[in-house]
Amino acid sequence: MQSDGKMAPWKTHDWKVRTLESISPGGGSRLAFTCRSCGRIFNQTTINSRTWAVDSGGVALSDSVTLRWLGESCLRRPADGDEDDRKQLKNSPME
Repeated sequence: MQSDGKMAPWKTHDWKVRTLESISPGGGSRLAFTCRSCGRIFNQTTINSRTWAVDSGGVALSDSVTLRWLGESCLRRPADGDEDDRKQLKNSPME
């Protein structure tokens, strides 16, 4: 919990978590977090907790989308604009 009494944005989601792959040789795994309510998807490595937004195919979204989504609490429904956000890929010429 944050000191102002509000829940951290990450904790407002209803996550379904699955392991995507084990990372070798350093150990750890890559996990997929999918919110059952808003449909946002993130990947995270367990070794360093690096987290990034992805589209439905697991392709990384732009850093600006990741930062914004990580800072927003779950709306309990898909947010207006999420479909447009999912078109902003990390390594696209538009970033």
